[in-house]
Amino acid sequence: MPRPKKTAEEIQAMREKILDVALNILEEEGPKAITSRAIAKRLKVSHMSLFTYFKNQSEIRSALRERVMAEVRIPLNEIEERAQSENIPALLEEVWMLFADFAREKPFLYRLAWVTPEAGGIDTEEKHQQRRAIVNQLARILKLGMERGDFEPRDPALTALTVLGMFNMPFMLFHNGRLPDESLRDRMVDEVFSAVMGYLGKKEKSQ
Repeated sequence: MPRPKKTAEEIQAMREKILDVALNILEEEGPKAITSRAIAKRLKVSHMSLFTYFKNQSEIRSALRERVMAEVRIPLNEIEERAQSENIPALLEEVWMLFADFAREKPFLYRLAWVTPEAGGIDTEEKHQQRRAIVNQLARILKLGMERGDFEPRDPALTALTVLGMFNMPFMLFHNGRLPDESLRDRMVDEVFSAVMGYLGKKEKSQ
């Protein structure tokens, strides 16, 4: 007798359960430990049954990455709303600390979001879209600062990419083994923020 088809609600609930387990594995063991067999073992199901809910292992990782990046986008949304009435340079420092705290306190999540490549070393379009969403949020904040005269006028999207690239440099070097310790990484983070503010500049307002 064939099994009854699962409802959309049941499928979504199981997808979230799979992602919960994948997140636990990520936080405990790192991105490379997230495999369909490891997830299935904790759920006590056949690893092939996971592909009823996700096309493949890469889709599980992509969905998990989206959840991880949402942790950054939610507070970034709040900062973007405050930017309508608050000081943009001060808010940019909050954005910097948001990224830095995330990278320091949740290193495995940061690695999944920004460092770990997909199978074959080629990032998926979904991963690019997830990163693009954060770039676009930062670009809107920077654009507002430019319009108010806080920063030199530039292409906001390119400026946001440049700022994120500068921010990520110390953490990328650290996770790739190019920096010997956390203290040097954190000193670089402080130096890079100063460099970012210098790069953004401050437009001189006419008297």
